[in-house]
Amino acid sequence: MSATEAVLRDALAELAVAGEILRARERASIADSLAEAWEQIADPERALGGLAREQIPATSQCTLPMVAWGLSSTLGNVREELAEMARRMQPPAGTIASPARLGVLILAGNVFTACVQSISVALLSRVPTFVKASSSDDTLPRLFIEALSRVDPELATACFVLGMPRGTAGLEATVLHHAQVVAAFGSDATLASIRSRIGPNTAFVGHGHGLGLGFVSADADVSTAARAFALDVAAYDQRGCMSPHAIACEHGVDADGFASALAEALAAISRDLPRGRLPTDVAAAQLQWRGVAVARGELVEGSSFAVSSEGSVAPRVSPGWRNVMVFEVVDERAFCASASAFGPHLKSVGVAGETQGIRRSLSAGVAPRVCHAGTMQTPGLLAYADGWPPWQGWRRFITD
Repeated sequence: MSATEAVLRDALAELAVAGEILRARERASIADSLAEAWEQIADPERALGGLAREQIPATSQCTLPMVAWGLSSTLGNVREELAEMARRMQPPAGTIASPARLGVLILAGNVFTACVQSISVALLSRVPTFVKASSSDDTLPRLFIEALSRVDPELATACFVLGMPRGTAGLEATVLHHAQVVAAFGSDATLASIRSRIGPNTAFVGHGHGLGLGFVSADADVSTAARAFALDVAAYDQRGCMSPHAIACEHGVDADGFASALAEALAAISRDLPRGRLPTDVAAAQLQWRGVAVARGELVEGSSFAVSSEGSVAPRVSPGWRNVMVFEVVDERAFCASASAFGPHLKSVGVAGETQGIRRSLSAGVAPRVCHAGTMQTPGLLAYADGWPPWQGWRRFITD
C-alpha cells in the first residue's frame, strides 16, 4: 500500500467517525465555528491571515494585491452570511434531516476563493466531507482546516483535504465509491468523467465551464459603467466562471467610446490590482484572439490587458487574463438572444444602467446570475449557482 493509499484509508475511517458527531451538532454552532475559522484567514494581522497572503500568490497565480482583494471581498461578511445560511438550511416543515454519510467535493484551481462557499455548505449540511483540492492550488482549503482545528477540533475532523496528483484515478474511484453526494467544479469533460464513475443513487452536483457577459443599457453613464466592468474583468485575472468575456452596448451607446473608457479603466485598476504572470499557453491563445479582433474591428492594448470593439457581431469567448470584447446590440432582447446561445455555460450577466427584461428574455434552461456591473465576481455565499441554491444536493430529508 502506498503512502497516499494509507492516508486515504485513514481519512475515510476518521470521516466516518466524525460524521456521527457532526450529525448531532446544532447548525448555528457549526456556522459560528466556520465563521471564526474563515475570519482568522481574512484578517492579515492574524497568523493564518498572514500565511494566506504569503502562500496563496504562488499557488493561485494571482498577485498579492489580488489575493488580498479576493480574501477581503469573499470573507468580509462571512459571519453574517453563514448565520443566514444556517437559518435557511433548516429542514422543511414535516421533515427530519438525514445527512449523507460522506460527501466528496472536487475543486478546480482557477479561482482560489471558490472553496469558501462549497466547504461551508457541506459542513453546514452536517455531511463529513472529503475535499479533493486542485493539485496545483490547495493552499486556502489547507489553511482553513488548520484554522478550524484551532477553533473547533471536533468539527475539523469532519473535513479532510487532499490534493491528489494526476494519475491517481484509482484512489479517486475509491473515494467516489463511498460517497452519497458528490459536488464537482471543472471542465465539462471532467464532470462527465466523474458522473460516469458514481453510483445511480449518489447525488451529483456539477458546475462546469462557464463565462459571463456584460450589458450596457442606453441610459447608463459610460464612464461609471467602464469602471465597474473593469473590476469585473480584472478580478481573478478574468479566470472565473462569472468573469465577463464580452460586453454588449445597447443602441444609443457609443461602443467605441465605451471600449476606450474600459481600456482606460483597466489601465488604472492594474496599478492597484496588477495581473499575474501570463502562462505561455495563454499567451499563444491571447495572440490569436487579439489578431481576430484587429481583423474584425479596433483593438486597444495595454501592458496587461486588451479591449476590442467589433461592431454588431456575435460575442466570442476570450482566453481570459484581461482580454475582453465590446460588441453592439439593438436592444435587450437582441442581447438575450446572443447570450442564450451559450446555454448553461452562461453563469453571470453584469448590467450597467436600467434594465427590466433580461431575466425574462433569456431562453429556458439558461439561468445565470444577473447582477450590477462591478459585482460579477463578488456573489456572496448565499448566491445561487446555475440556478440552484448553494446547498443543492447536500441536504436529505425523511418525511416525519
